[in-house]
Amino acid sequence: MKRVTLEVIAVTVADAVAAEAGGADRIELVASMAEGGVTPSAGVIAAVRRATRLPVYVMIRPRGGSFLFSPEEVEAMVTDARIARDLGADGLVVGALTPEGDVDRTALERILTEAGLPATFHRAFEEIIHREGALAQVASLPHVERILTGGGAARPEEALDTLRELVQRSPLEIQIGGGVTPANAARLVRETGASALHVGSAVRDSAGGVSAARVAELRRIIDGATAPA
Repeated sequence: MKRVTLEVIAVTVADAVAAEAGGADRIELVASMAEGGVTPSAGVIAAVRRATRLPVYVMIRPRGGSFLFSPEEVEAMVTDARIARDLGADGLVVGALTPEGDVDRTALERILTEAGLPATFHRAFEEIIHREGALAQVASLPHVERILTGGGAARPEEALDTLRELVQRSPLEIQIGGGVTPANAARLVRETGASALHVGSAVRDSAGGVSAARVAELRRIIDGATAPA
């Protein structure tokens, strides 16, 4: 099995540097993890881009709360996506829904086309009402290459069947997040076949920053799960 991609959430330059030192493969750059991640400042994007060689995917989300955005908020997201691109972001992390709970294709096409960068559709995926068509809705968007999901459960290990089915059916990469830890990472990889994991609080130290040692521990666990028997 090929190497599983490990994406680490970073809020600061120090987070990004520690993630790279620990063996992460990609950075998801956000502000305010407490709100589920919102768009970081231009200054932080630029500083992180200078500090790491890893691919940096920038969250494009103007606020916490619902994934239903007003026209004014969509305009702000278009601008933020353009700024992130111009500052050297390698990709975007986005998602938007309609009042009916479907993918807001109009908003997302504007954002994604304007930036022209690869994108991850974030955990708004789990709030799509018409789940049967959810994969097709997301896969038809321009530039989207993966979906971030925990399978809709409180913990991803409680949604193994759902995640396995998504991995098997999806034309896009399925990246498991929302509760990945050293205790469940190997099981998630082995039992779902996922090729990417996304981690936040599980690799942070008591002071709240990313710990290179904790990233390295998770990296070892994931690599062990995919090593030939």
